[in-house]
Amino acid sequence: MTLAINPIIEEHKNTISNVINGTVKPSQIVGTGYKYPKRVASGWLRKQIHNIENPNSLISEIFVTTSGKAFLSEVKAMASTTYQQLANNCFRTINNSRVVDYGVMPATIGDGYEIYVELSHKA
Repeated sequence: MTLAINPIIEEHKNTISNVINGTVKPSQIVGTGYKYPKRVASGWLRKQIHNIENPNSLISEIFVTTSGKAFLSEVKAMASTTYQQLANNCFRTINNSRVVDYGVMPATIGDGYEIYVELSHKA
């Protein structure tokens, strides 16, 4: 039995590679005005892939390095500013959502580790 390949996932994976290598501008994915646009675009695409592949385990955000690549190790992910803000309860969101869960997981596309965040969304 072979698994069907989801064309959206494959497109997102290709787009991540193209954002990282510079052939696609991050602004084409997430718009403008971000301090680290490759990080934001790559994180958004990785979140989309994760949530398509894991509909029973949805996450709110994925964070990677400023280059858009995943962290090389769990230790480097946990030493990052984002993870330290989460661990020290200093992480802030635009709409003041509450952090329900966070941690480090293997990268969505298998190139290292990512920080995931699950937020509570106010109704």
